[in-house]
Parts: sequence; C-alpha cells; structure tokens
Amino acid sequence: MRKLKLLRYFTTYSLIAFIFTGAAIVLFMNTHMKNDKINSIEQMSHLTIHYIIKPELSLNDYSQTLSNEKCKVLDSKLKHIMEENNILGAMIWNNSKSIIYSSNENITEKQPSNLKIFNQGLSGKPSYFITNLQYENIVMKVIKIYIPISINKSIVGIYEIVKPYDEIQMHMNQVTKMSTIIVSSGLLILYLLLLKIVYNSSVTLAKQNEELIKNTDDIKLAYSKLNMTYKSTILAISKAIDARDQYTAGHSERVSKISLAIGQALNLPKEQLETLELAALFHDVGKIGIPDYILNKPGRLTDEEFGKIKEHPSIGVDILKTIDFLSQALPMILHHHERFEGGGYPDGIKGIDIPFESRIICVADSYDAMTSNRPYRNGLPHEVAVSELLKYKDIQFDSKIVDAFFKVDIEALLKS
Repeated sequence: MRKLKLLRYFTTYSLIAFIFTGAAIVLFMNTHMKNDKINSIEQMSHLTIHYIIKPELSLNDYSQTLSNEKCKVLDSKLKHIMEENNILGAMIWNNSKSIIYSSNENITEKQPSNLKIFNQGLSGKPSYFITNLQYENIVMKVIKIYIPISINKSIVGIYEIVKPYDEIQMHMNQVTKMSTIIVSSGLLILYLLLLKIVYNSSVTLAKQNEELIKNTDDIKLAYSKLNMTYKSTILAISKAIDARDQYTAGHSERVSKISLAIGQALNLPKEQLETLELAALFHDVGKIGIPDYILNKPGRLTDEEFGKIKEHPSIGVDILKTIDFLSQALPMILHHHERFEGGGYPDGIKGIDIPFESRIICVADSYDAMTSNRPYRNGLPHEVAVSELLKYKDIQFDSKIVDAFFKVDIEALLKS
C-alpha cells in the first residue's frame, strides 16, 4: 500500500513538474526564436533597403517629400527586393514624422501608427510592433519594423518596413511544434527512467520493510522470552530471600503484585511500572545481611535488634548497586520504609522527597505485613488492615496512594 502511495505521489508531482518545465522551455525557445527571426528581418531589411536607398538620397532629400523622378527610381530598385523578401511596403519618414516616400500607396499613413515605437527608432534603436492592417480588402496581421536612418552619425529619418506576420508565425509554429516534440520526448524518457528507478526502489524498500518487520517480530519474541526468563530468575531470588523467614514466604511476590496493581490504578507508564515491579520484588533483598536469630525471633525485637533490621534497605542497595538494569530501582528500594510525615528510615525524609514508587511499596508492604502471620501474632483480617491504612493517611502513607489502593480488589488479586 505504501509503495503504491509513493508511486502515486511521484507520478502526480513529477508530471506536474515535467509539464511546467516543458511549457517553460518551449515558451522560452519560442520567444527566443521569434526575437531571432525578427532581428534577422531587421538586419536583412537594413542591409538590402538602406544600401539601395542611401546612394539615391542626399541629406536635403529628407526635409520634404521626394520628387516623382526619385520615387520612380526607388520603386524600380526596390521592386525586386520587396518581391523576393515578401515585403508589403517600405516607407521613409523624416524627423518631423512626415512621410517622404512610400513604395505602396495602399498602406501609406499620414503619421506613424505607433508613436512610442517610432520614437525609439528616432533615438537610434531599431524597433518593431505587430498589428492588424487592412490590405486589399483583407484584414491581415503584419509586423512593422522601424529602422533609424543615420547620416554623418545623425538620425535623419526612419525606414518603416511592413511584412506579413504569417511568415514569422509559420516559422514559429514549426519551431514550436518541433521543440514541443523534442522537449516532450526528452522529458517523457526522463520521466519513464525515473519512474522505473522509483518503482524498483519502492519494491526494494517494501521487501526490506517486510524483512525488517519479520526481524522485529523475531527480536520481540526473543526479548519476550528473555524478559520472562529474567523475571523468573528475579522471582526465584526473591522467593529464596523470603524462604529465610518461614513467616514471610511469598511476601516479596505479593508486595510486587499489590504495588503493580496500585501503579496501574494510578495510570503509571509501562516503563515506570516495570521498574516498580523490580523494586518491589527486591525491596527486602537486604535481609540477606540480617542474622537468622533476628529474622526468626519469636518475640519482640530489642532496640538493638530493630536497629539491625533497619539496615536492610541500605544493605540491599549495596548488594544490587553493581547491576546496571536495577540502577533506577535502587532509590525505591532504599526508601520504602520512610514515613510520609517523616521519621522513617534510613534517612528520615518526608513527603514528595520520598520517591513516588517507594511510597507505593510502603503501602503494599505494610498491608501484606499486617495480614501475614508472625511468630508473636496472627495476621490481621483484611478489614482491620485497611482501617489502619486509612488511619495513617498522610502520617505514614501518602493519601493519594492509599486512595489508589482502594481501587484495587486486593483479595481477588492475591488469590489469582
């Protein structure tokens, strides 16, 4: 589908670009060839007519209409040239904008038909314009060319040459036709070549994309298997830790389940939930460094013994600090026994200074500790443990997390 979409875009945009480019090239060539043709006519007219007329006229002749004798001489000399070059008429104007000679009385004018172009000729610059002319009862398109007449470096008049425009138009039509065919053919060949390149590239990209998707799926499967393996390993380690105390068997796994459920109720992102799960599973790993007689003591602990217990978060972090993938979980493990109002351990921090995940683990850990059997007491019923959580909101526990705890069906969760 993407390949077809790419080809469709390429076809549309490249055709637009080629059509625009082709039209621009043809228009440029057409204009250029037209100007060249007219310039050629100007030069031809200047060379043929001027050098025929110039020897016959003196400077004084340009001040008034030529005599009949001189007009006849010029008519005789110009006739062959005009027929051979398809010139309808040749006129001579003086500086006073008066016509002193015309080879064709049918197109003689009393004044120049385009004064702006005429004045350009008087300034020494050949010029032309295209217009319609009534000639022999036919309206025809003609080109009028004004060529300055210079004697002793002074402009004394203007030659006006009138030629049918169809000669130029026919030439331009041929040029336009040929240039259009050539440019269109070239652009079409270029377009087809580019289309083939894009198509082949699209096919190659599609195959590579399919292969990439396949490889991605394989990598995802391998990652999933690896993830399951390392999670199973972590779970086994946490169970081994819990097994040191017959009364806390399964404690870390239950705390991890409850913590994860609270995190989901709080809509934490996936990455944060994964780190929270690891931190909860390892939250008591530091108990490895606590002597068995303290962990399994049937009665209440002395202050000294409780002081030893309070070291287990720091011991846990010290054990795990060389494991890279657990680096983000270390602060969560270290502070899971802090109290929201302060006074917890190991650092006695409070409020938002306690990592958010640590506050979640604190609630989950406290609930499971209250509902689990101990050597010196039986586990509390669910309702009693819940009332304790409510009682110590914003004292030991973050109220936001306690509220999220109540959105979870804990009893059903722990039975699953």
